[in-house]
Amino acid sequence: MAIGLVAALLSGVPAVAAPQVAAPGAAICTGSSVGPGIAPPSRVALGIPGFHASWYGQSGYPTLCPGERSNAVVAFYNSGSRGWVSGRMGEVAYLGTWNGDPGQDEPTVLGGNGELGSPQTGWPRFNRVAAQPSDYVGPGQVAWFQFTIQAPDRPGFYRLYIRPLVEGATWMEDAGVYWQVTVLGADGTAPAGRVSSRVPAPIEDTSPGWAPAAFNNVGFAQPPGDGIVLSGGTTGSWTSSWQTTRFSFSQLIPSWTADTPAGSWIEVEIQARTAAGRETRWWRMGIWAYGDETIRRTSVSGQSDADGVVETDTFKTRAEKMTAYRARVTLSRMTAAGATPALRRIYAVVSDTRSYMPRYPSPRYTDRAMELSVPRYSQEIHAGEFPQYDGGGEAWCSPTSTEMVVEYWNKRPATDELAWVGAHADPQVDYAARFTFDTAYGGTGNWPFNTAYASRFGLSARVLQLGSLNDAERYIAAGVPLVASISHAPGALPGFLNNDGTNGHLLVIIGFTSSGDVIANDPAATSDATVHRVYGREAFERAWIGGSGGVVYFIATPNTFVP
Repeated sequence: MAIGLVAALLSGVPAVAAPQVAAPGAAICTGSSVGPGIAPPSRVALGIPGFHASWYGQSGYPTLCPGERSNAVVAFYNSGSRGWVSGRMGEVAYLGTWNGDPGQDEPTVLGGNGELGSPQTGWPRFNRVAAQPSDYVGPGQVAWFQFTIQAPDRPGFYRLYIRPLVEGATWMEDAGVYWQVTVLGADGTAPAGRVSSRVPAPIEDTSPGWAPAAFNNVGFAQPPGDGIVLSGGTTGSWTSSWQTTRFSFSQLIPSWTADTPAGSWIEVEIQARTAAGRETRWWRMGIWAYGDETIRRTSVSGQSDADGVVETDTFKTRAEKMTAYRARVTLSRMTAAGATPALRRIYAVVSDTRSYMPRYPSPRYTDRAMELSVPRYSQEIHAGEFPQYDGGGEAWCSPTSTEMVVEYWNKRPATDELAWVGAHADPQVDYAARFTFDTAYGGTGNWPFNTAYASRFGLSARVLQLGSLNDAERYIAAGVPLVASISHAPGALPGFLNNDGTNGHLLVIIGFTSSGDVIANDPAATSDATVHRVYGREAFERAWIGGSGGVVYFIATPNTFVP
């Protein structure tokens, strides 16, 4: 009787219609739909001692435009000997988020109660999708759980896994129930790959606008919007307005694009602010010029107080996190008649990855193999070269990786610029090491110094943080290789040179195998011919996300689009 009733209901109303909501203003997406319902099994168990549930059918999978919502229904048959009682801890039945995506008790971008990054869609909690709909569901009865799904802004194929439980008592049977949610592009195009439904790591890529701001002896470059230059004299500064972040952050990494003709340089500082409105000191994040004929580019060591600390190129807070920042860039030149420096872009990636627990490995974005044709250079063949720039070898992983990506975009130093290198192999690597060298740090691994170097070749370059290899796959699919910062214990990344560990190393992600493993150009190689490596997906993701929090150098031609 119950089976016949459920089958009839599912055939009569195969799915709850997806109500349309306003998509973002620029969107022209159409084509939302809900697939056919999924009928129940022909028979289920009954009277199993204790709390038990059997899947009993569900509404169809929705295809939505960004921001749209769809109602969903799933039926579970009480196949146990005990009833489910609403409002009574230890007896009330819920649906909870489950493995594989977003994970057991994890928040999801597909719905929630507005907590922990989930959207407000009326769920009981961020990790409880729905509660039993009636006061009592006895053995042999069916509960029709209903909930609302909201499409995220990012196009993709999402999955929401759910599992029934009796709160405070036990998880019931895992039948592998999930919702496949297809999110179209803003123009209605089909998505290119899978995206995790878990609420992502708190990472925000920001860039302060040129105005409103405080202008001190500086003005707009021409054409307007092309940056900031000195108005006259030998020094001036631009101070951005306060940038409020989407979440409280514990780390900030600035990066910039600037022109520094001979005789000029810039200094970048940041200031942070607490939720209560208290402002920190100004933190000096770098004194920089492309060349080294006027000043020695350098980070500033010895900066630490009760609010935070600067670790070479990264500001980290103490216990109290920050909710806003502003940037100040001072432009200087040796004489008033000299060419002015120009600040072209300023960026800051803020994050709070220390309060986020990653899950490994991340879901695949696509099942197809991808590999970009990136030049291969070894750092090890430069061991002992130019001690004044930290002597090559393992010290040059960052500029070697940066140079590989610069040349992928068909850019490189001119032949006459390399003359000082002499007869060394791959002289452009020596060149990159010289022009990324950080005097105070005593090395070439300063992250924003590397991206500022790359931008000199007309490329768009900045420091980013990504939340997973799923994110990295989108860049590779768009034709953009990534310089990634990793660290790991000896033996933790099989295939790494000599099976060694590293406290910090950079390499280039150039692709993925059909099984999702990482294809890399790793400069930790004894020759250019052995730079090409394949690293296991989970081991690499642990070394990268668990090491640097997902830091990468984004280096690409201007206006490169990554979906």
